[in-house]
Amino acid sequence: MSLFIGLDLGGTNLKYALGTATGEILVKLSKPSLASQSQETIFANMFAAVDELVAEANRRGETVKAIGAGSPGVIDFENGHLIGNAPNLPSWTDAPIKKNFQQHFNIPTWVDNDANLMAFAEARKGAGQNYRTILCITLGTGIGGGLIINNEIYRGSHFSAAEVGHIIIEFGGRPCNCGNQGCLEAYTAAPAMIDRYRRKLKRYGVLFKIDELTTEIIFQKAEMNEDLAKATIMETCDYLGAGIASIVHIMDPEIVIIGGGIAEAGPEFINRIELVAKNNALKSITEKVKVVKANLNKEAGVIGAIMLASENCRK
Repeated sequence: MSLFIGLDLGGTNLKYALGTATGEILVKLSKPSLASQSQETIFANMFAAVDELVAEANRRGETVKAIGAGSPGVIDFENGHLIGNAPNLPSWTDAPIKKNFQQHFNIPTWVDNDANLMAFAEARKGAGQNYRTILCITLGTGIGGGLIINNEIYRGSHFSAAEVGHIIIEFGGRPCNCGNQGCLEAYTAAPAMIDRYRRKLKRYGVLFKIDELTTEIIFQKAEMNEDLAKATIMETCDYLGAGIASIVHIMDPEIVIIGGGIAEAGPEFINRIELVAKNNALKSITEKVKVVKANLNKEAGVIGAIMLASENCRK
């Protein structure tokens, strides 16, 4: 049986997995992505991850037929390289991902934007099954988006479709890592949530170093009914709901799938995002749109990468 490797490179972690052509995960692993280090170091880290999985396939008496990889930023799908920079990986500019992987391993490799792969996985095996027009949004170190139209990834004319994290929700607002101001990412990504919560605590004389706080802590505090944590999450939902309202006016999707970050906070917060979106968009558009939690959670990126490799092998 031929197996496939999927990698999901993030601003914090590198997730990697060995799986079947249908996206069944056999082995899944994770380690720091080394995002702040050199491009060569990031590649070496990814190569080491693939070596682990190739060795595991060999141990099982199987071969790795192809590799799929997801990366933040705009990915030229045809050539498999990053176009420009990825805001949360400062040294990753113009990374020749496909070229380097195929030269290093001599294994066919396909590369796409990480949020596209999350959307692809949810469409094939998750919350988007049986829908043809899907918007996926993933909240982590940054904000990613993926569009599925007629059951296929829609990448746009310049591979830049669904960069939803960089729609402007406040002109001249908070600075974003992309260099603009007022982007949705600057208000709803994990660093923004943490900063907003820290500022609330500071007003009451509670001091936290920024690196001592995580979104998990905020969610835990909210579960304990701490008002400041709940307010922080609700504000994030409001910003995200407003951003979604803008997007659905253009796209008119059947379903909006939220993964990562807020998705882990529970149904109350997903419901609030849906309510805000519907309250800020035309009723004729949003009346039948569903906003739901992603089903595949942290595995979506690697499942999408595995299935990208397996489906392109068959073409």
